[in-house]
Amino acid sequence: MRLWQSAVGVIATLASLVPATIPSDRRDKPQRMWDPGKGSLLGRAVAAFGFENVTVSNQTAQLGSTAFLHCRVRNLAHQHQVSWLRRRDYHLLSSGLQTYSRDERFGVVRPEDGDDWILQIKFVQKRDEGVYECQVSTRTGRYGYLVNLAVVVPEAIISGSPERHVQAGSTISLLCVIQGSLEPPQFILWYHNNQMVNYDQTRGGTTVTMDHHDPTTSRLTITSAAPSDSGNYSCSAANTVPAFINVFVSQGDKTAAIQRLGSGSWGLLEVGGFSLPLLLVCAQVVVCVAGLAVCAAT
Repeated sequence: MRLWQSAVGVIATLASLVPATIPSDRRDKPQRMWDPGKGSLLGRAVAAFGFENVTVSNQTAQLGSTAFLHCRVRNLAHQHQVSWLRRRDYHLLSSGLQTYSRDERFGVVRPEDGDDWILQIKFVQKRDEGVYECQVSTRTGRYGYLVNLAVVVPEAIISGSPERHVQAGSTISLLCVIQGSLEPPQFILWYHNNQMVNYDQTRGGTTVTMDHHDPTTSRLTITSAAPSDSGNYSCSAANTVPAFINVFVSQGDKTAAIQRLGSGSWGLLEVGGFSLPLLLVCAQVVVCVAGLAVCAAT
C-alpha cells in the first residue's frame, strides 16, 4: 500500500510540472513571421495585442500599381483564421482566403502550404492610404501586426515659367521632368491643345526624346515655329499629375519695325492682313484721301 501511495505521489508531482514546462497558452499562440525586407521575426512569440506594444511596418506604393502587404504566420491551428482589416473604418477585408470587400481590387494571395498571407491591392488609389491590420484570433486573445501604407503620386514638371514667348521661325524646346516616381515611366506623352504630338507626322519638324535616368525626362522640340504652334502644351506619364505650359508664337515687333522707317521713306504697314504702302514725311498734318493709298502733307 505504501508503495502504491508513493507511485501516485510521484505521478501527481510530475503532472504538476507539465504546465510550468510547456504552458498551455504558449501551445495555443501562433507565431508571426514578418519580413518587410529588413529581416524577419522568425521564432519570436507574439506579444499581447494592444496599441501600446503592437509593431507597425511602413510600406510605400505608387499610384496605379499593385501593393502587396505581407503577413507571415506559423504554427497556425486549423481552427484559426488569418484576417485583414482596414483600420480607417474597421472594415473586414478578408478571413482566410475569403474576401469580404465589394471592392474587387482587394484579394488575398497565399502560396500553397505557405506561411505568408498577402493582402493584394490592385490599381492603388490615394484613398487606399492608411493602416491595415493582419490578425489572428485565438481562445487566448487576439494577435496582430499593422502595416501603414503610403501612396506616392508622381508629378510632371515643365522646366521654366508657365508661359513661353518665341518668335516665328525659331525653335520651341520644352523639357518635362517626372518627380517622385518609384517606378520610372516607360513613356511620357506630350499634348498640344489636347492633341497628342508625340507621333504627329502631319506637321513635321517635331521630335520627342526621353532620358530614362533618374529622374526621367522628356524633351519636345518643334523647329520653325509658326503662329499655329501657339497654345497649351502638357506632358504626363501613366498615373502622374500632368504639367501645363502656354506657348505664344509671334511674328515679331511690328511697332519697332515701323519706327525704324525714316522720314520721307516708303514702308509697308500691315492692316487686316494686307500690306499697304505708306509714305512717312516730316509734317505737322498728314491728310489721307479716303479709299486711296495717297497721303498729302500740308
